[in-house]
Amino acid sequence: MDDKYFSRRACWHTMEGQLVVHDTFSDQAPRMITMEPWYGVVFMSADGEHTVDEFVSNMAGQYEGGAPAGLREQIHEIIGTLIEEGILRLHDEREPLPAYFAEEYFEQDAEIRKQQMQADGLID
Repeated sequence: MDDKYFSRRACWHTMEGQLVVHDTFSDQAPRMITMEPWYGVVFMSADGEHTVDEFVSNMAGQYEGGAPAGLREQIHEIIGTLIEEGILRLHDEREPLPAYFAEEYFEQDAEIRKQQMQADGLID
């Protein structure tokens, strides 16, 4: 997994300081998921522009005195869970996120988001 890029596959917004994911496309949709802090950090870092290894290294660098034991495994587990939930995906090449996954849900006009998703084949 470390050499793969990772991307969000769901829209999102913040509500009262918490990240809420709008799952519209997974097998478990429709639903809204309030993210726990670590899961939220991983989800928001899934920009399609960085590998899992780059993310792990960045997170490890945040700790004075070195990363805690098991950090890589913990991040892999979180990524795996978000993939199973259908709101994250891994891929081999760098892929910038489409605006409707990159920007906060309410930041863009609903009709524009709909047109972008239709153009990408996500919705009819």
